[in-house]
Amino acid sequence: MNRRIPLPGHRRRPLLALGLAAACGLFVVPASHAQGAPPAAFTPTAAAHTAAAHCRVTLPGGLQATVTSDGTRLTDPAAAAGRTMLGFRDEGHQYLVPQDVAVHAATRSLAAYDTTALAARTCAGDWLAPAARPAAAAAAHRPYTMGRLTTHLINDQGRPAFQGLLFLVDADHTTYANQLFGVVNGSLRMAVPTGHYAAVYVDTSHITVAPDVTVGDGTSITLDARTSTHEIPVPATPRPATLTNTELSLYRSDGTPSGDDAGPVLQIQNMGSSPSGLTLNTTAPVSHGRFAAVTTTDLASPDGTQPYAYHLANSYDHLPSSYPASVAQSSLATVTRTYSAPAGATGTDLLVENVTPLWASTAGMQTATGFEFLTPGTVRTEYIGSSTGLNWRTQVEDEQTANTLTGADTVYRPGARLSETWEAGAPHPSVQLDIGNAAVYCGACASADTMVFAIGSDGDSSPGTIGLGFDETNSVSLTRDGTLLATGDDGLFEASVPVPAGRATYRLEQRTARNGQDLSPGTDTTWTFTADPGKGAALPDRVHCAGPVDSCAALPLLFASTSTDADLQHQVTPGPHTLGLTVTRQQYAAAAAVAGASLQVSYDGGTSWQSLRVTGDHGSYRAAYTVPAAAAGSTVSFRLAAWDSRGNRIDQVLPRAYRVR
Repeated sequence: MNRRIPLPGHRRRPLLALGLAAACGLFVVPASHAQGAPPAAFTPTAAAHTAAAHCRVTLPGGLQATVTSDGTRLTDPAAAAGRTMLGFRDEGHQYLVPQDVAVHAATRSLAAYDTTALAARTCAGDWLAPAARPAAAAAAHRPYTMGRLTTHLINDQGRPAFQGLLFLVDADHTTYANQLFGVVNGSLRMAVPTGHYAAVYVDTSHITVAPDVTVGDGTSITLDARTSTHEIPVPATPRPATLTNTELSLYRSDGTPSGDDAGPVLQIQNMGSSPSGLTLNTTAPVSHGRFAAVTTTDLASPDGTQPYAYHLANSYDHLPSSYPASVAQSSLATVTRTYSAPAGATGTDLLVENVTPLWASTAGMQTATGFEFLTPGTVRTEYIGSSTGLNWRTQVEDEQTANTLTGADTVYRPGARLSETWEAGAPHPSVQLDIGNAAVYCGACASADTMVFAIGSDGDSSPGTIGLGFDETNSVSLTRDGTLLATGDDGLFEASVPVPAGRATYRLEQRTARNGQDLSPGTDTTWTFTADPGKGAALPDRVHCAGPVDSCAALPLLFASTSTDADLQHQVTPGPHTLGLTVTRQQYAAAAAVAGASLQVSYDGGTSWQSLRVTGDHGSYRAAYTVPAAAAGSTVSFRLAAWDSRGNRIDQVLPRAYRVR
């Protein structure tokens, strides 16, 4: 089933704002292609379609509500002045019920407040219906039984709370997570669907959690901030380090994929050198669904020292009575991270760490837990301490090159020694890599009648790193057996295009123009491949189609990346050098061996080209080239081609990829 995978957008979406969902690319059919027949109907990705779709419905009593796939809200909140509205989901259906009605509903059906069913009838469309649920089943879905719940809240002084927040989460369906209540009088009375819940009371720095509450009609619970006495300390590190960031995430899921993808119930982040001061209570493991508490701490080396950093994360299936006060060197992975500076060692890079429980990341959730500003051109040792069961997805935004890179999912093991280089090599089209830790997009896939793509335009040379520029244009076109099918100018990330059934040879082209960039101002890529759309092995559940199809199979596209012995600012010197070329297939595509490659170099911006002698095989190639002394102050460009044993190939031009100093 199509699912939205959190990634940075290729339009300008600052990571500080946590706007990590990508904008959608659309193909447009040229009018000339119709040739007497209407053009095919091109659609945006499912995410863009549902975000745009909305329907206005009328609830009993005349209240108007606006329904979208992301939730239901009152069209005119003032019309419900003085009334509390309860929103929840059941098996894909959304409900919006006035609390005073729900209190008296008891065991009666709330079908009249089923806004999904109302929208389906009012707006005459099936875009809001749950996936793979026939109409008869949707009409007959079970109603909730409502129960009256009273929550008493005691502050840290032992008095009824008159401030704070209460979060209430349905642990049977993870559907009630949109309920946030302001505490005003020490207790809250409400009607909710009966079943199992988690309740979280936030009173300044005191976090009091009841992760597994059974709610029937007349249930009463008490959350007492005085029980929240266990502080999360800043761990002492093997080398001196200054605190830069702390974060706490609390997750509660019903254990289903949609519940696991619901995200943290509560996330508290504190940037700076002062500890958060948060204290929590102790809880037992839950009996229904899943619970996780994730704590992260980021620290940096003192000023004036060779730079290093610590990224520490722990995950708990319940709230313990103590948290680590120190970290041992043997528990850490050591990572040498290089932050290249293709636009020069000035300006700012933004480093974002996303640390998420594996069960949530596999379902599709990524949680940003740490932020740090860096100077491009920095090389430093970073020590990563991580509990088992945590996925790390690192992101780097370079303001100067207008590029956001999202790295491959990683589980860091104690004692591991790794190297990571960001923005290595000339930027080029890239796709995500599935290593089993998290939900990802298939970069190039198809159903029987639709091709869907999730190709980033600005990746680097690290496998699985996907790059998206936020100040560039990406022109694309697709032909089938020589006939133009579609063109567009929004690139190939979350782009889809209808295609005829049957086996054919396709030519897919993307031309990227990076606005204002002197180095690597663009990339021209052409993929030629033969495919029978929709035919192929099924994808793992965690690998999703990036478009309006429920299932898809991988297409046999080839991807290429280059590397050379340049410095951190993408500069080479006159004299001999070596160029490396790595060619890979779209993951899960039918196996076809990479059979060969060719490379050419230009020292005059692409006016003239010299062929290079290529050695290597099976997708790993090398070529020697010598930069002439006369090229000093100019640039080096490359042109490449690679092909597999079935005739699928990639042709790519990387203009002005490196400076000559």
